[in-house]
Amino acid sequence: MVRPPRFLSGAPTVPHLNRTLEPRMTASQRMRAHLAAVVLAMVAMLVAASGALGAGITLDRTVSPPQAVVRGSGTQFFNYQITFTSTADRYVFTVMDPNGVQIQAPVTVNLAGQGSPISGNQSWTPPANAAPGRYTAELNFFSSTGFEAQAKVTFDVADSLGTLELIKYEDINGNGVRNAADPGVANWSFNLINPQGDRSAATTLTGGNVSLANIPAGVWRIDEVLQPGWVAISPPGATANVTVPANGTGSVTFGNARPAPLTGTVWVDANGNARIDAGESGRGDVTLTLTGTTGLGDRVTATTVTAGDGTYEFPGLLPGSYNVRVVVPNGFSATTPVTRTNRIIRSNIGNPNNNFGITQGSGTITQTPDIGIDKRGPATAQRGQAFWYTIIVNNRSNFVARNVQVTDLVPADLTLVAIPAGATIRNGVVTWNLGNMSAGARRVLRMRVRVNPTTARNTLVNTATVTATGLPPRRDTVTTKLKDAPVVRRTGAVTG
Repeated sequence: MVRPPRFLSGAPTVPHLNRTLEPRMTASQRMRAHLAAVVLAMVAMLVAASGALGAGITLDRTVSPPQAVVRGSGTQFFNYQITFTSTADRYVFTVMDPNGVQIQAPVTVNLAGQGSPISGNQSWTPPANAAPGRYTAELNFFSSTGFEAQAKVTFDVADSLGTLELIKYEDINGNGVRNAADPGVANWSFNLINPQGDRSAATTLTGGNVSLANIPAGVWRIDEVLQPGWVAISPPGATANVTVPANGTGSVTFGNARPAPLTGTVWVDANGNARIDAGESGRGDVTLTLTGTTGLGDRVTATTVTAGDGTYEFPGLLPGSYNVRVVVPNGFSATTPVTRTNRIIRSNIGNPNNNFGITQGSGTITQTPDIGIDKRGPATAQRGQAFWYTIIVNNRSNFVARNVQVTDLVPADLTLVAIPAGATIRNGVVTWNLGNMSAGARRVLRMRVRVNPTTARNTLVNTATVTATGLPPRRDTVTTKLKDAPVVRRTGAVTG
């Protein structure tokens, strides 16, 4: 006879026979079974939600920071697209003020029966009493199983609007002022903080300018994003405040420069000619000092020593004017000037070849300057004609040529029309005392003469000579042919 099951306190009791036949489970087996049940339950929930993993929203606004809308009159527009794999039910659109407080009743749109994707738009006009600042719009999508996706965007509300103009240029001479030669810099980024303390960004366009219209009026803070290899020249600290007037334009200009090096070589000038010749080598461990002034007027000092090959570098110099001086080692003498002055650095343009020659031994080394003279005149002329001689003198040395003098003996067949500018004349010799000529200097001298009408010569030869301290005389000659025949003097008595 089989007894029916007993029930205690309304709960069924499993017969003893059945309990004795159940397999016994260890504690670890029971734990694994529990975890498996949890995972199955989660999978079931996701399957029930159907499209929760596949829903997405894009939400755009047509007026985006730094631009803004005016409270009481401006309208902010929103465009959205919702994609999903579930059964659509609705979306809810809300707007929150700068404190995160919902400022109007949510807009609920029924989507039942619509397929993916769903596109549309919303708009909102801030009331006249709306607080200026950054607002947030939020769109929440719900399927038949509940909430699935959310998207948010921000926008700005202001009392009044104006225009901000950003100007970015490369400060070639580093003087903090934009000159005609200073080019604009495109694709330069700025961080912007509007009068309400909200952030946005802007980037310069071709030409280095960008104009931002319809932004909140008031005081803006502009911080440039420094790029590698550039240094802020003006404004200081790469930041500035600018006032954007209501219905007007506020403008701010930023100038930057790229530092560049001053370089050169100290070499052993074996023949003392102040030029680096084949076979001459550099001298290492020689000290050099740099002084100068940047384009902003800041003083600069620095010291370095030459590498093993005699080269040296003063890196990272801002645009300006610099002097570099070599400290001649003991037991050596300089064959070039020991100081190079007025070495100009421009943005991203260094100043190379500031070389210094030294030679073993002490005392003063006599330098032989390289002075060029070029005399020019007409190839042909006529008797009685006046013309110009031009004399060009160049100091081709890389040091100062001292006591430069040019002389020109006027031939007997020529007459000076006037004493040349800057010259003296004695015994038919015209002399220009040019004094010291700096490295690379050039002087142009002119002398106007007239061919004697009665000269019997058919060719005129004129020579100019240049001398300087340490320079043997150098000359250049001009030959001019006379095209007309000489005057024939009549001789004999008159009869008749």
